[in-house]
Amino acid sequence: MIETIISRNLPDEFSGTYDMTGVQNIRRYRFQKIDENKTMYISESEFQFKGVMKWMEIMSFAFKKQTMKFMENFKQFVENEK
Repeated sequence: MIETIISRNLPDEFSGTYDMTGVQNIRRYRFQKIDENKTMYISESEFQFKGVMKWMEIMSFAFKKQTMKFMENFKQFVENEK
């Protein structure tokens, strides 16, 4: 997998691409301050499939499930970090 950083504008935004044979994953993460103790975490993801990997598009539910798990793990990490 090849990671390419598109934008590193921390603490507000981070975006990048993740390329593998037949698949490109474009990710954008944004953080919006709600108040002194709360931040909204916004994750956008786009998968582009090529060649034989095109059949993976019908499995989009699996990508959504994995993304939600990643976001929940990240939330736990941030909230428990002292």
